[in-house]
Amino acid sequence: MTEPKRTLFIDDGDIVEKRNVDRITHAAEKYEGNPVVSADQPWEGDDVSMAGTVRSDNGRFRMWYQNTANQTNFNLYAESGDGINWTKPLLGMYEDFSGSTENNIYMSRVGIRSGDLAPVRIKQDHNQNVLHTPHMGPGRAYTMLSYDYGRAPYGPYDGYCLAFSNDGLHWTDGPEAPVIPGHADVGRFMWDEDAQKFRGIVKSFLNVRGIARRSINWTESDDGFDWVMPTPALVPDLQDEEWTDSREGHYTQFYGMPIFRYETMLLGLLQVFRCTDGDNSSDGTTDVQLASSRDGRNWDRVGARTTVLERSEIGSWDYGVVHTGNALVRDGDLVRTYYSGFNCRHGNHGIPPEGKRVAIGTASWRRDRFVGLRAGAAGGEVQITQEVEGSELHLNADAAGGSLVVELSQDGRPLAGFEASSFLALTDDSLDHVVCWRNGPAFSTINGKSVDIAIKLTNAELFSIWWQ
Repeated sequence: MTEPKRTLFIDDGDIVEKRNVDRITHAAEKYEGNPVVSADQPWEGDDVSMAGTVRSDNGRFRMWYQNTANQTNFNLYAESGDGINWTKPLLGMYEDFSGSTENNIYMSRVGIRSGDLAPVRIKQDHNQNVLHTPHMGPGRAYTMLSYDYGRAPYGPYDGYCLAFSNDGLHWTDGPEAPVIPGHADVGRFMWDEDAQKFRGIVKSFLNVRGIARRSINWTESDDGFDWVMPTPALVPDLQDEEWTDSREGHYTQFYGMPIFRYETMLLGLLQVFRCTDGDNSSDGTTDVQLASSRDGRNWDRVGARTTVLERSEIGSWDYGVVHTGNALVRDGDLVRTYYSGFNCRHGNHGIPPEGKRVAIGTASWRRDRFVGLRAGAAGGEVQITQEVEGSELHLNADAAGGSLVVELSQDGRPLAGFEASSFLALTDDSLDHVVCWRNGPAFSTINGKSVDIAIKLTNAELFSIWWQ
């Protein structure tokens, strides 16, 4: 059974009016046992990175990731039953540097094109975006878009290349030439089932206020082969420079942005790079903020640009850099993301005495609770207009220590039985409140009709609303 679409309040797109409420952005909670995947196999070198994808397929978590410690990006695979404890199956497909195939290497673009199972010391297939695309036909249940560098004879030039698979492990090559030529090596892609489009965000260097900065561009495709010319989606503005206090050589760049369909919206996990070494554009730290879009082209920063995936304190495994992968996964009442954490700053700056470490961690939000609208003791109100599409109205809201009341009206007048005075006020915290009025008026009397929904909050926060 398909779940009903929920209305979130990440932007004002569905709001008719709001009064005395603040938009609050919530940071993901890091798993206390992080990292969940570390380099513990000889062929992984010293570091592993979430320069890949995590999906949930039929109750099984699947991870496509990479090692980062040598001049070959081995494409690696792991799986998990709970999203926390991961195994690395021995696939027997490609040789590592010892000559053994007893490893979890699942793909080599050079190997596909040459028939050679042995590794070649070049970086290849960086940032593997593994998309579920059964609509693409036989042999293409999964589509991969990844960046290949024009440093070897196996491709004509650099850019984003295609590959296809039935099981996510055994891959066939796409066109020899990249379907998106050039740009830079951080690109994130999705298949948007709702819009029936491939969507992408690719990095390039743009001259912004006289400085060459990493910036992000949107692109899209109907078939995965022909892509719209990448066009700027978000570039750093003056508000993004406030942290610098006008210090010379300090400025903001956008490193990348994984994008996802979440209910009626598109969300982006924007990787904000705070550069500290001027034109070298190497030293600095990154963390993650939230962006949103209704069409995949026009993107907005959310709320007060609060960090939603933070770096940890100096000395931690994820102190210097946090980069989210192509991963936003429902796990019961949680929504998980997976990220690379570096114990040094970008560009290998500030490596501690014990050496550099890159590993993979996870962090999560409670369902729908990326952003909420909160009112204080003075009270506030949010009004939306929707068609009644079920027999129950549900809210995701935290009214613990306060209250939340709902009223339905048409043409400016409360509907009989659905007045605020008859509502059984919500006074607790729940991901799924079923709203009720005294005397139990039947939604069947207004089913299919457009109604105004006024949600009145006192010391409470609203996250989402839906019918079922």
